[in-house]
Amino acid sequence: MNGPRVANARLGDLLAEAGWSGAELARAVNALGTLHGLALRYDRTAVAHWLSGTRPRRLVPELIAAALTERCGRLVTVTEAGLGTGSAGPGVRPGPGAGAAAEDGGGGLLRLALQARADVDPHGRPPLLRSPYQPVPVPTPVWDREPAQGGGEAAAGTPPRTRTPLRTHTGADTRTVADTAAGTDTRTGIAELAARRHLAAHAEQLRALAGSFSGLYLAHGGVHTRAALAAWLAQDAGAFAARHTDGPGPAVRGRGAPGRGRGAPGVWRGYAQLAHLLAEMTADSGYHGLAQEYHGIALGLARQAGDRRMYAITLRAMSAHAGRLGQPAHAVRLARTAVETAPADGEPGTLAFLLVQRAAAHAHAGQRAAAAADLAAADRLHVRHAAKPPDGPFDSYARADLDFARARTHLALGEFPAAADALERSLRGRAADQHRATALTHAALAETLLRLGYLTRACEHWRAFLTAAPAVQSRAVREALARLLRDLTPYRRAREAVPTVAMARALAERLP
Repeated sequence: MNGPRVANARLGDLLAEAGWSGAELARAVNALGTLHGLALRYDRTAVAHWLSGTRPRRLVPELIAAALTERCGRLVTVTEAGLGTGSAGPGVRPGPGAGAAAEDGGGGLLRLALQARADVDPHGRPPLLRSPYQPVPVPTPVWDREPAQGGGEAAAGTPPRTRTPLRTHTGADTRTVADTAAGTDTRTGIAELAARRHLAAHAEQLRALAGSFSGLYLAHGGVHTRAALAAWLAQDAGAFAARHTDGPGPAVRGRGAPGRGRGAPGVWRGYAQLAHLLAEMTADSGYHGLAQEYHGIALGLARQAGDRRMYAITLRAMSAHAGRLGQPAHAVRLARTAVETAPADGEPGTLAFLLVQRAAAHAHAGQRAAAAADLAAADRLHVRHAAKPPDGPFDSYARADLDFARARTHLALGEFPAAADALERSLRGRAADQHRATALTHAALAETLLRLGYLTRACEHWRAFLTAAPAVQSRAVREALARLLRDLTPYRRAREAVPTVAMARALAERLP
């Protein structure tokens, strides 16, 4: 028999700290639920039940903690809100980078492999896909200076000591100990050379895979592409982790078992890039809690590789993710940490990439001057980047992408003409095979033009969106389609809108 309910004084204290009424908390939870695909209809009476000791249904406690975290400007856990027991944070998963930065490379890969294996398992996948996004403390690791190559005295700049070879006599045969050791050294050197070649080849394979999966994501979205990448990582990352358990380290120091991860930061960087891509595809599929977990794994692997640049790029993606899910203050914290983490003398395209996201985060948080300053700095840096852009999905930053990000900042600031101009420039620079980006840019431009009162031009871009959308499997595209039908409802009988609405309804019936 259940005992009497105990009033939830912790939740009451948090409401007082937030300065919220029960109705305001209910509205915030409903809004976060919408972003997670949950149709919630809570009101002040529901909050009164929570305060009296009733625990809301599954996933809602995490949303309550997330709403209070954003409002209070600090981490609020499920346990602190009096809605769970034994939780170290708002949710059941370790936070991004928690433990991963301190793990060895094999441990980080094993975590990736196990997560991917559960993701592709029909029985293990459903709870992962339902897990909600929850803000966690922003990881700020301390980055060590890269030590010198080699080890011991040579690494410190002291020449190696010389020794007089000892001689052994076996009958008429006279050999030195140094001669005997030379044979061992040769065999060890060959083994280490083979191990290095194997690791270099594996790093090259990972780079090629990152390029291929990035191209598929840009062309067709994340819904189906992520399943293929998760399946590959479930097998490959686990197998590689089993053979390389001591992490890459900055350099090969001394002798040990050859090829066991030391001196192979390129491999860990490659896995970090693939985990990052899987996180982005997972977010594009609408599985936000699982995407957050993959982002955390990517952070840990980038840290293990000693790659500050990749670490900053992942923090940038996490900032954009938080902003899309109604966490503007958390998005600002992540974006600022990303810029602070990146090497100050790094590649200008990377710095532009980070700054334009910080601009968008500042804009969503109402920080107009900071947003404008970041946009101007990003523009200056991208001019230098465009003079000689590197190759690779994590090395180059197209002007079309910068213009799209600029438009997001202008939209958040209510600067609709500037946003429309940036989106039109973004479209002009889009590659023909980037169906996802092209579709979403047309949709954003159509929405912006409608706000400006240009119905005919808006419908032209919506029809372009509807033409590109069938090639893309993406939650973002489905949400844009839903907004199209909503926004055109008042104009459904207008001559310009009739064919557009008909096309949209036909597509909506065919989408999964």
